[in-house]
Amino acid sequence: MRMRKHWIVLLVMLALLVAGCSQAPKIVRVAGTIVNRHGRPVSNGALIIGSSMAETSKAGHFTISAPAGDNKAVLLVQGYRPQIVPLTLGEESQTVTITAELDKPSRRSGSTVDYLLLLDSLYKTDISNESGFTYLTGAEMKEAALVHAGIVDLETAVQYLSPAAMKRLCELLRIRHIVWIQKDLDKHLQIFSANSGRITSIPFEESRGVRKLAAPLASFSKGTRQFAEEKPRGIEANLAKEVRAYMEQLYDVTYTGRDIRRIKRIAEPVIAVSERPNLQFTFGILETSEYNAYALPGGYIYITRPLLEMLDSDDELAAVLAHESAHITHVHAIKSYERQVALTVAGIFLAVATGDAESSFDFVRIIGNIITEGYSKEQEYDADLTGLRYISRAGYDPEGMVSLLTKLQDLEYRLTGGRRGYSRTHPATQNRIKQVKAELSTIEYYQFLDQYLLSL
Repeated sequence: MRMRKHWIVLLVMLALLVAGCSQAPKIVRVAGTIVNRHGRPVSNGALIIGSSMAETSKAGHFTISAPAGDNKAVLLVQGYRPQIVPLTLGEESQTVTITAELDKPSRRSGSTVDYLLLLDSLYKTDISNESGFTYLTGAEMKEAALVHAGIVDLETAVQYLSPAAMKRLCELLRIRHIVWIQKDLDKHLQIFSANSGRITSIPFEESRGVRKLAAPLASFSKGTRQFAEEKPRGIEANLAKEVRAYMEQLYDVTYTGRDIRRIKRIAEPVIAVSERPNLQFTFGILETSEYNAYALPGGYIYITRPLLEMLDSDDELAAVLAHESAHITHVHAIKSYERQVALTVAGIFLAVATGDAESSFDFVRIIGNIITEGYSKEQEYDADLTGLRYISRAGYDPEGMVSLLTKLQDLEYRLTGGRRGYSRTHPATQNRIKQVKAELSTIEYYQFLDQYLLSL
């Protein structure tokens, strides 16, 4: 009997081992042609399979890689309704011909609802059917988003689409507002309004693990004027009070003039598509020989004169401003502060004794650390990718980010012979370029989707 148990255990372990070693689906190359019902090539379309997309050439040709087996492809042709195309792919490369039905665009049936809630769960919120507004969840809207807008992943799409495309999406789905919570700003609701075509950020409270969302959403549906401006709170507010005086002690700062007006003009659409569009930003030019830019709590962005003069286009300047604004919108300074408090024994004991964690650190010293040490590498990489999304959504060329980083890399070698970065506050520029280039395919995917939605 004992021997039989041993064999059973061995067989179970072997089964688990085999399951763990099972191969991922084989990826195959699929080439083909998109034609209309008369057999003529369709040139202004794209085929999407999973996370892969291939646009058609002038002759209607495409090439795409997809997993072998049964697939559900989505065919998008400018000006026409999305088409779902079942495909069964073998394990060898193959050629297919797909006939585009080219049906007229359509909208979701039913009445218009107040909110589309793209939240991970409503279970830990106080939202109910008695909340005073109508809503649908992302799960309930998933099929409609695919059928009427060609969107496979709503939660990701809202972070990449332009305001104009978001507005059209709301019209197709009969939605007044789209709501989500950005993981990097998890105590704020992101609300896109179809009426205004703008994003508003609203802080919310949490009690015993329950997100209190019903009241702010009910208030927002009645009018947005009360949410017109976001003011820094708590630790961020205390840090913000010290920023301007601190920077003016270190540098001669310019806050007015033609260059500042240009910076504000370029920054405006970038901030409008960020996670904190209603935060008031302040811009300054540092009159120094350094090449750098700084993002500080409370919406302060400073760029040095040499770096500003090195930039050749609005796209490159937009990339700088988007990167720095991402540090602010993702509250990187506050997270750095909290990490330093957690690592300081004296700070912890003082916070416990007084009940005031903010008193355990010198706010001026925190600002100084940001200037001299910069943000963590993870935060810098996050600011690059987030900034890339911002400039794409704002209508700037995403290649401006690559161009900017390439110039910084050239500057790095010119000034230091490649021995260290162009400044103390950023990771290796070469690694940043690789990461940004890797993200460009995703940006291109959503740029096509953006154009497609606007064509419907």
